[in-house]
Amino acid sequence: MQILKRAFGEYVTNCYIVKGEQGDLVIDPGQGSFDWVMQNTGKIAAVLNTHGHYDHVYDDAKLQRMGAKIYIHEEDAFMLRTDPFETMPESIEADVLIKGQEQSLEIAGFNVKFSLFAGHTPGSCMIEVGGVIFSGDVIFKGSIGRWDFPFSSGAQMRESLHKILQIEGDFTLYPGHGPNTSLAAERQNLKYFLQFFER
Repeated sequence: MQILKRAFGEYVTNCYIVKGEQGDLVIDPGQGSFDWVMQNTGKIAAVLNTHGHYDHVYDDAKLQRMGAKIYIHEEDAFMLRTDPFETMPESIEADVLIKGQEQSLEIAGFNVKFSLFAGHTPGSCMIEVGGVIFSGDVIFKGSIGRWDFPFSSGAQMRESLHKILQIEGDFTLYPGHGPNTSLAAERQNLKYFLQFFER
């Protein structure tokens, strides 16, 4: 499995392409990513959004017009229709809504698992593909996602950090911003942030 990565836009948001024999997965196509995606994929099997903030979904509409299906958790789908930051160029409807705490799908030969870790947004997910995790704005190298935006929740973030610490084993993490890291490397950081929430 080959993973391509490039950051785009004002907030340097990571867009990923996961290359597959039956088609490619595009994860979080932010502002300005469209041309790069089209240059580096022959067939888009799906666009997977970790959450609904505009810097992660900005070019969804362009890719949808090319025939790509848009996947997002149902709790964040409203952000594709009505951007709380009023920055999206147009509103769209997602093609596939992820439901509940966890949902696994088969997409073009990939086993894809969405796991809900709310807090940064109501529908923030980490997406497992091929033994690695695309952590969106839930976990970064040395940090976690903010919870002071519209529709964010510190209480939900606290619950999500507890859930993440219960994940067994180690995974390479491909975050929404910044360099890659691993779940093992971030466990102590997560415990630190939990102490902050529990003061």
